Amino acid sequence: MKKKVLICISLIIILIIIGIIIFLNMKNENIQINIEELSEEIFKSESFEDELIKVDSEMVMNNYGFTNEEIKQLISYQGSGATSEEILVLEANDKSKLNNIKEKINVRLTERKEVFESYLPKEVYKIDNNILSIKGNYVILCISNDTNKVNTIINNYLKNKN
Repeated sequence: MKKKVLICISLIIILIIIGIIIFLNMKNENIQINIEELSEEIFKSESFEDELIKVDSEMVMNNYGFTNEEIKQLISYQGSGATSEEILVLEANDKSKLNNIKEKINVRLTERKEVFESYLPKEVYKIDNNILSIKGNYVILCISNDTNKVNTIINNYLKNKN
């Protein structure tokens, strides 16, 4: 008898956990991010050593190898080249494109790491400790001096959107 009660309680707990996970995933899928607003908040956070400038989206598409089929919109700020610092916030056309986008970002990060290893090794630490976050159909990449500060900004922004 006790065994049956324990099994029932265990099943109920498992179902509750599964329900919570499904709810959180559904909540994450319906998120709407204003990429201009979020990238601007990160940009103004004073988490960067370099003076970042807004970069033309076509140039960013080419640098990462993104296609118009993958990307709905994007905004990027990049440093002068004296640092590896960068902000990239983009919206994918649909969820099925996210793995490919993430793969292209990782290839670009590896390439940048190789370049900086040879002439500015201290920048490699920033690349290795980047923020790469996927929320719904959105991808947020940030390479900065202060990832804790940027993470706080992103988390606060997302909390206010839910």
